[in-house]
Amino acid sequence: MPKEFVHSIKVPRLYKSAAKIIQEVREKGGSLKSLIYNQRHPNKSAIYSLCVKTLQKEGQIDNLINKTNLLTNEPRFDAWLAKILITELLWGKNALKTDCKPIKIILAYEQKLREELNNIGVDAFSTSPETVKNARYVRINTLLVTLKKGISYFQEEGWSLIPKCSNYIQHLNAVKNLKKPNFIQDFHIPEILVFPPDTVFYDHPGYQNGEIILQDKASCLPSYLLNPEPGSIVLDMCAAPGMKTSHLAAILTNTGKIYAVEKDEHRYKTLCKQIKLTNASCVETINKDSLTLETNEYSKVEYILVDPSCSGSGMLDRQIVYGKEKGDPQRLKQLQAFQVFVLRHALLNFPNVKRVVYSTCSTHCEENEEVVDEILENIQNAYELVPVKKLLNEEWLNFSSKKYKCSDKCLYAISDVDMCNDFFVAVFERNFNVSLPEYKPEYKENNASNNKVEKVQEIFNDEKTITRKRKKRGKRKTNQENFKDEEKIDDSIKDVNNDNDSSQSDGDESSQNIGDESSQNIGDESSQNIGNESSQNIGDESSQNDNNELSDNNDNDNNDNDNNDNNEPVAKKRKLKIGRKIKPHIKIGRSSIHKKLKLPKKKRKTL
Repeated sequence: MPKEFVHSIKVPRLYKSAAKIIQEVREKGGSLKSLIYNQRHPNKSAIYSLCVKTLQKEGQIDNLINKTNLLTNEPRFDAWLAKILITELLWGKNALKTDCKPIKIILAYEQKLREELNNIGVDAFSTSPETVKNARYVRINTLLVTLKKGISYFQEEGWSLIPKCSNYIQHLNAVKNLKKPNFIQDFHIPEILVFPPDTVFYDHPGYQNGEIILQDKASCLPSYLLNPEPGSIVLDMCAAPGMKTSHLAAILTNTGKIYAVEKDEHRYKTLCKQIKLTNASCVETINKDSLTLETNEYSKVEYILVDPSCSGSGMLDRQIVYGKEKGDPQRLKQLQAFQVFVLRHALLNFPNVKRVVYSTCSTHCEENEEVVDEILENIQNAYELVPVKKLLNEEWLNFSSKKYKCSDKCLYAISDVDMCNDFFVAVFERNFNVSLPEYKPEYKENNASNNKVEKVQEIFNDEKTITRKRKKRGKRKTNQENFKDEEKIDDSIKDVNNDNDSSQSDGDESSQNIGDESSQNIGDESSQNIGNESSQNIGDESSQNDNNELSDNNDNDNNDNDNNDNNEPVAKKRKLKIGRKIKPHIKIGRSSIHKKLKLPKKKRKTL
């Protein structure tokens, strides 16, 4: 009797999920936190810890795999799963206990792995900082629960609220020394509660129902500094994923109006989900490019938040994955151009705006001070840059560099000092005594935001940028020049129709006029008036198809042409730019030449 087939033991879901996440991060540049939040695994905190540790130790793990020849000896072993299992074996809290085949393989290599780890050293091949651990920030969603009640929830769970500090430096010291079960209220933003770094709230009921928001303090600063009055109208130009938008709604107490704009369809869905979860009923979500909004329709906007695409170099999540980034100069230049364009659009196209806040999660001056300086040169005192230090009652430590025009009026959040993500914030306030300067840039919707700024230079005519596309197609012709081209083609057609029996030199001239001049003129403006159709009809279809035919059967074609009742024009042997038959549907500009040709009706074609 044959033995019953026994299914292999499956790899624990925790390890498989973590392996897929780090693969997505490394190969496709995905966001670590976003990928973890999208998982349906019940223990998201364990996945996060395992992924972070694996990424931090990746250099050591790769070296261990090479030294032990693990993947060489086991070619079917998934490399990403191997990294996760090695991390769990050498640095994890839980031992590898299951009997699935991948874990058995790793356990078989345990002795070699530990020996090689001792040989290369604990700190060797480290790829990212491990010492930086920000506090855990929780924002109470005052749209669903009061601040007092939110604090009482945590106290009922065993947490102890320590007294608020008298100044910011004391507060930072208290945050650095926070340990369970203590938590503290933020010094600047009262609805933010601060917990020890390793605190996990992913499975907390308040997080699931939207009563608490896991939002870093740095991300709350732009909305807090914009500080719209209840009942006012606000525009969030780059709204997804909706954290700042929901915070603005809480500041407005769900009165007034917030236009939350997001172009990308996937991010727009995330925005809508967040708005619904947080009960931000004053928010109107718009799936559109904010740069294409009709300013007349949104002329009553009073406050604007501009948090555009940036390098993200200030995010601790990104620093864990990639370490401290210097930044690619070319990419930073492209981002800077886009950021300047978006901010300038916000400042100069909404006449009733009182305050505009610009923010990035970047540490690069190209995206921060240099953007603000360029804007200050263009707004002609219509706005004033507000010293952020005054808005925070002189209780902040890090500001922009004085070597720039914006001086120290902008805010920097530094992770090592402020115990939150790196962030930059600038606040512009309208001076209604000065009229807004005229600014009407040419904008192309296809080159808008949504983290795609490779072709952003095409929208800056004021900077006299010449695009590759413009270089290729040449100078655009006017209608008057197009009509002159038609007259030349008409004359050339008459020459062909009336002088079929003329001398060879006359034939060459007429053929050249049609084949060279008209084809060239059409080809030059093909991208605007006729696309590639006319140049293809003249240059490709006629010239290529008829060229071979005429070159092989020139004598027969001439004899056939003498007996042709339709008087079809003939291209001479030496010049075959247009071919034997002139296509009757070629268009130039707004007119066509098919009526100029005396062809039978059955051969007349229209587009």
